[in-house]
Amino acid sequence: MASTSTPSSSFLYYPSDDPTNEVDEATDPKAEKLKNKPLSKDRLYVGNLHPTVDEYTLLTIFSKYGTIKSMDYLFHKTGPSRGKPRGFAFVEFADQSSAMSTLSALHDKLLRGRKLVVTFAHQATLPTTHAPGGKKRGADATKPTTLSLLKTGRGDG
Repeated sequence: MASTSTPSSSFLYYPSDDPTNEVDEATDPKAEKLKNKPLSKDRLYVGNLHPTVDEYTLLTIFSKYGTIKSMDYLFHKTGPSRGKPRGFAFVEFADQSSAMSTLSALHDKLLRGRKLVVTFAHQATLPTTHAPGGKKRGADATKPTTLSLLKTGRGDG
C-alpha cells in the first residue's frame, strides 16, 4: 500500500515493502528521519518521581554520571493536576557509556522516599493516565473492571 498524492492523504505515510518506492521528503519531512533513526541507547526514562523532585534536582543527580545533552521533565497540561509534575522525565546523555553507568547506579535507588525507575527510554512503559470523566487511556483501557464484570454477569464464575 503506497501513499497517494490526493490532498486527504498527503499527511499520511504508508510504509511499503517495495524498496523502489521512496518517501518524498517534500510531503513528509519527518518520515525519512524516523525511518533511519536507530534506537537510542543514551536516552533514559526516569520514573516514580516524588512530586517535590524538580528539574534542578534531577540535573544535579544525573550530571554526576556524565554530560547531559537534554532533559524532558513532563508536567500535566490539563485537568485538576495542571502544572504539576507527571512523575517521570527523560534524560539524554552525550554518550552511551554515561547512560549505562547511570542506569546501573540509580535504578531502584531511593530519592525522597521513592525508588527510582531508570530504564532505557525505548523500553519504558509510561504510567497509565486517566482521561476526564474517569475513562482510562493506555494499555488498561480494554481490561474489564470489577464493576463491568458484575453488570454483565461474568463475575459470578
